[in-house]
Amino acid sequence: MSNDYLDILAKFGIGGAHPGGLPLTKQIFAMENIHPDMKVLDLGCGTGQTAEYISTTFGCEVTALDNHPLMVQKANNRFDTTSLPVHIVHGDAQNLEFKDFSFDMILAESVIAFTDISKTLAEINRVVKRKGCCLLIEMIANQELEQEIKSTIEEVYGIQHVLTEDQWLDKLNKSGFTNIQVLPTITSLHNTEITDMNISNDITLEDYDIWDKHAHITETYASHIGYRVFRCCI
Repeated sequence: MSNDYLDILAKFGIGGAHPGGLPLTKQIFAMENIHPDMKVLDLGCGTGQTAEYISTTFGCEVTALDNHPLMVQKANNRFDTTSLPVHIVHGDAQNLEFKDFSFDMILAESVIAFTDISKTLAEINRVVKRKGCCLLIEMIANQELEQEIKSTIEEVYGIQHVLTEDQWLDKLNKSGFTNIQVLPTITSLHNTEITDMNISNDITLEDYDIWDKHAHITETYASHIGYRVFRCCI
């Protein structure tokens, strides 16, 4: 199913489009003990910026998966001239074609809310190794939203639900995660400097209009929505 917001992210080729961007990714990985013999899944990898960072910094094997063909193409372009151990996969987070217990760590940066949340969490739980962990960055509602605000956010981002922190925790628990932490980070949505782009040639005025709507939401509803980093183990 097409999603206009994800389409423009692919066209602009923005690396680190998730809340906090690459600086947040570096911050949360600095708290992890990553070894070169670990297998990491970057779920919803976009253009591959995070996968490149993980592989370069920690020397581990990275599988980078995305469901958007243009994202996959641009991720492949990123790694065409490198020898990094990064495997790019075109696949569906809701139906992962990996064996059970395949990965030591799974990272999803502003990905799960764009899917059927319960299905994707179940798949993440299935393919992460026992004693492995998952790092999930997701937009949250700071409180139950008025219907008008909720409808605006869902329409612009093409998502079905804007969950509160407690609702996310409930979903994670029901998906089988028994050790869940909310990591201490800045939790407000704010504009992150974009330093990594691979822009397509077919950008339209409508694409810029969608980006403007995204910027409007992060400004207008700053007190209503934020994000959380969930660290989940089994």
